[in-house]
Amino acid sequence: MDTLSYMQNDADTPVIPLPNPGEGGPVPDGEDESNFPVAPLPNPGEGGPIPDFDESQTPVIPLPNPGEGGPIPTFPERPNNGIWGSIITVFPRPIIPCYFCNTTQYGVVRFLNAAAGYNPFIIYINNQMVVNGLDNAEVSQYGRVSAGMQTVTVSGQNGYVYIQKQINVPLNGAITVAIINTNTGLDLMEITDMNCNGGANTGCFRVCNLSNTNRSVNVTLNGGAVTFRNVNYREVTSFRYLPAGYYTVSVSNSSAFAGSPLLTSNIYIRGNVSYTLYVFNWNNSQDAIRILIVEDRRN
Repeated sequence: MDTLSYMQNDADTPVIPLPNPGEGGPVPDGEDESNFPVAPLPNPGEGGPIPDFDESQTPVIPLPNPGEGGPIPTFPERPNNGIWGSIITVFPRPIIPCYFCNTTQYGVVRFLNAAAGYNPFIIYINNQMVVNGLDNAEVSQYGRVSAGMQTVTVSGQNGYVYIQKQINVPLNGAITVAIINTNTGLDLMEITDMNCNGGANTGCFRVCNLSNTNRSVNVTLNGGAVTFRNVNYREVTSFRYLPAGYYTVSVSNSSAFAGSPLLTSNIYIRGNVSYTLYVFNWNNSQDAIRILIVEDRRN
């Protein structure tokens, strides 16, 4: 027998009118569900067995045998539970913000908090706030500041002034102003920053010791291939040219050059890039030091 198919035209289908308001009986409120039957749960032991989800039949991908699966990277161990260093990369900015510009002649300034034992700082230049909440081991971005002598104020979040001091902003130059621990409190130290002109395959590396407890340190790269000896408190070494590549950096006390380093870090040195390794305290105790490597790229 043939099957009859057709398309229904809704225009020919009669429509049942809705009741007028008040007609058709009450509308349920949807809240009283006491009259709806509920299927009871089975008593314990009823309802059939519960599957035990035996996973013994699930295939498991085997681990590779020793030597298979490709090489496993090796990382140097931290000697004496030393602290790994941090690396901050600073990229050039197309527009450098203005911290304090009352002339058309200016340099650029950034701030490094190398002081242990303090809450984050607020920093002012000539009573104008430029950095808010700079914590230990943090570096601000560069900001334009009018060249010449300018007053820097470092305070706490509660407004307490820790130090107020003048700095000399070089015309068309760049400096890092470090907040450091001293025997009597805090001080500001100006560090001149320079671009690296080592070429595509050579980077520039230097060391700055800001530790008030470890006042003379040695910094070695790749087990002594390059050594910065007896870097004293508040000293900034000259840049050294290093071939681009991976390096392991170790820091030790100068008096124990042959002993175990206090800490180590890994770094990849890029061509035509400047690196400054800062040594400072995370706690005001002997050997409680950390390192921060600031990588300044030109492009």
